[in-house]
Amino acid sequence: MDGIMKKSVEQMQEYLQEITAELLMMREMDNLEMYRMLTDLGKELEGLHDPEKCEENYVYGCISNVYIAAELQDGRVHYRGVSDAHVVRGYLSILVSAMNGLAPEDVVTGTRDAVEKFARDTDLKASLTPNRANAFGNIYKLMVEKAAALASG
Repeated sequence: MDGIMKKSVEQMQEYLQEITAELLMMREMDNLEMYRMLTDLGKELEGLHDPEKCEENYVYGCISNVYIAAELQDGRVHYRGVSDAHVVRGYLSILVSAMNGLAPEDVVTGTRDAVEKFARDTDLKASLTPNRANAFGNIYKLMVEKAAALASG
């Protein structure tokens, strides 16, 4: 495997700010455009092999089936994931893109504010069903847990 691009928390924050602006612009045009953008983003996800779709990678608290795997590459976290719901897959893709390349310690200690700001600024709770909004938080929580496990060795 090629090494993963190293990323700082500041770069992650910039990415989330950019994607927030794009989503809001799409929503201003039409909610359908925002959902279309999310669906397109979800197509960019690096999927999982069937054996990786296991309990350890399962995101609990989601109506759809969501799985996330994480590994260290050159001391940085590399996430991959899959969801059977298009919109959730889009939000999963955003989180994976935002946090891939961070040091595990940065995921654990430096991402929460930016992710919560993204959820607030895009008004996730208003634009998604309650179950989808919960899925976003549960996906993020598992990603942090996986980074913490990688950090502790």
